[in-house]
Amino acid sequence: MSDLICNKCGESWEAYGITYARGDGDLSLDEVRRFLNGEGCPSCGFGRICPKCQGGRIEKNDCPTCFGGGYVFAKRCPNAADTRFHQWFFGYSNSPRYPLRFLDAVEILHDEKQEESLDGIVDFARIKCPDCHGEGEPCSECGGDGKFHAEKQPDYFDQAVGSLLDNTDAEPIGVLTRFMRGMDMRSAR
Repeated sequence: MSDLICNKCGESWEAYGITYARGDGDLSLDEVRRFLNGEGCPSCGFGRICPKCQGGRIEKNDCPTCFGGGYVFAKRCPNAADTRFHQWFFGYSNSPRYPLRFLDAVEILHDEKQEESLDGIVDFARIKCPDCHGEGEPCSECGGDGKFHAEKQPDYFDQAVGSLLDNTDAEPIGVLTRFMRGMDMRSAR
């Protein structure tokens, strides 16, 4: 079975996250519904962020912290036993190349997401890189605003529709209607 393709950013999503054990795969139940309605996927923030720079607002630079993206993924655990983890951090405790770094202030570029862990709730967010501060050439696709612009997207929408039709048991007219409704809503913005 082929991957499902996001009709907003073109990102591939494993079919098991959509068609089998809904919500137990790569997408939550709410994300499956939104994905199948043509609203996008977690990679494009459901059609809110630029798929080229992923909301980082810049083209590649040579920053070793963010690998040129202008952002890093950070998390915090407000209920963790170790109080250091109450503030935003990124990196790995067992990596000399990318050690844990704790941050006092962060600029969140994309909505926070919460997940349950052994330490309780963990907040995840895409934040501006603390080293290069997201500086570099502005993204050529979004002009440096980090937002999704439908008129500048490549023609992978046919691939997205084919993927949606191949990987669902719903009637084709319903899939196409939801897809077109999503396209109309996006063009009205």
